[in-house]
Amino acid sequence: MTILEQSHHQLQQGTSSFLLESLFCDEEFEAESLLKEEISDEDYMRNSRNERSPSLVLLENDLFWEDEELDSLLSKEKQAQFSVLHYGETNGSSSILVDRENAVNWMLNVKAHYKFSALTIVLAMFYFDKYVSTVRLQEDEPWMVQLAALTCLRLAAKVEETQVPRLLDIHVGDIEYEFEAKTIQNMELVVMSTLQWRMNPVTPFSFLDHITRRLGLKSNFHWEIFEKSETLLPSVVADRRSKTYLPSALATATMLQVIHQVDPSNVIEYQNILLAILRTTKEEINGCCELIRNISYSCYINGNNSHKRKYEEERKQKIKIPSSRCRVTDASFSTDNYISSSPESDKKTE
Repeated sequence: MTILEQSHHQLQQGTSSFLLESLFCDEEFEAESLLKEEISDEDYMRNSRNERSPSLVLLENDLFWEDEELDSLLSKEKQAQFSVLHYGETNGSSSILVDRENAVNWMLNVKAHYKFSALTIVLAMFYFDKYVSTVRLQEDEPWMVQLAALTCLRLAAKVEETQVPRLLDIHVGDIEYEFEAKTIQNMELVVMSTLQWRMNPVTPFSFLDHITRRLGLKSNFHWEIFEKSETLLPSVVADRRSKTYLPSALATATMLQVIHQVDPSNVIEYQNILLAILRTTKEEINGCCELIRNISYSCYINGNNSHKRKYEEERKQKIKIPSSRCRVTDASFSTDNYISSSPESDKKTE
């Protein structure tokens, strides 16, 4: 092979590597992490300082389709916006706020038990909030809230998890009622119909993923920001006050809170970059940032792993909680009043 041919071959390899860079980012994260274990401590510290420079973060080769994706996300989040503060008006009782708190706490416990992803729990909470804000729950059916929570979590697990617990195995933790498999299956149809078969709503994770791609988070420091934001988001969404803010604001405020904790010296520069990406202003997210600070502080005081520790203790002590549950049989609710379409008639979900 001539020198010219070798140069041409190397150029083709370089071009292919550049074009495929975004497609294999996850593998590159892993490879980079493994390589860093082999370099010297001095080189690692020097690289870490360079990684923290936000001036090199924003990708210059930003693609046009990413702007279109952002336009779509911003449009969808405004169309789907609703507030959990209106639950009392929807259902005729303010007790639904207490029921929601119990439901999301149970979801967080199950997350620790089955090691579900953060996105699974956030999706389950979004399903639950949308369902409860849409229908009127009957006071003579107190078990409906728990059935809705259980069903929403199972649906979210079907969407995101590779292993989904069996119908009866989802009854874990401090849950008052136990439901038959057919009851859960019927409720799944009711919930999906209420959600209009849209099982991938816009959540803070939608914007967290988008920001990650726009920033090209490849270094260990940037990956730390993403992971800590991912860890904090379930606690953010679990707080009913978060429902007054759009998912984009929650994602931005969460990332800024994490950056403030891990790299306070560069928080202003990162803030300007994030605000520019999501086309918003500091004034528009100030209230949300204050809320996230309070939630983050509460997580620090109470411990992020309190739910996990609870279930580890239960396993060691072999506590059998199900024996004290009320068994709900022949649940009398009709799916005909809820189901307006089916996946076959509406295959396109959002």
